[in-house]
Amino acid sequence: MSALHVSRREQAAWSTREHVRRVAVIAFDTTEQQEPIEGFHGVSRPVLSDPLAGVRAGRLVADVAAGALRDWALRARGAGHSWDAVGRALELPQESLGSTRAEAAWEWLIEHRPPPPTASTAPDSAVWTCTTCRARVRDSGPFASHPDDRESGHFADCARRVAALKAWRNDEEGEGDG
Repeated sequence: MSALHVSRREQAAWSTREHVRRVAVIAFDTTEQQEPIEGFHGVSRPVLSDPLAGVRAGRLVADVAAGALRDWALRARGAGHSWDAVGRALELPQESLGSTRAEAAWEWLIEHRPPPPTASTAPDSAVWTCTTCRARVRDSGPFASHPDDRESGHFADCARRVAALKAWRNDEEGEGDG
C-alpha cells in the first residue's frame, strides 16, 4: 500500500464534505471562492463566501442523514439483523453508561437520545483562523464573560478583538448603572 492510498471511507467523507458545500450554494444562496492553503504555494481550496450557509447546509445534510440512518437501521431489522448488529454497525461500544450496545442503538435511533460518548468525543475547545488578524485562535465557547477568556490567540491589535473588548467594557459599565 502506498503512502498516497486513501481508503474508500476517506473518499466518501471527502465527497460528503463537497456535497455539503454544493448544498450550501444551491439551497442557501452563497457562492464558492478559492482560498489559498497556508504553507503551499499556488494551491487553494474551495470555500463558501458565507460560512453560515455552510452551517445551514451541514444541518440540513445531518438531518437528512439521521432520517436515512434510522430508515436503514429499520431495514436491517427487517432483514433479520439484531439491534446489537445495528449497534456494531454504528460503532457503539458493547456497554456504555449502563446500556448494552443494542439498547444504545435503540435509544439513539428510535428514542432520539444522543449517541453514547466514545473515545473520540469532541475537545473542550476549537481552533480556527481569524479572518481579521489571520491568527490561529483557540475558542473555548461562549461561556466566559471576558472576550480573552473565550478566544485566545488573536493579535493584540486585531480589530475584531479590540471591538469585542470595547463591547465587553461597555456592557460592564452599563451593569453598574442600575
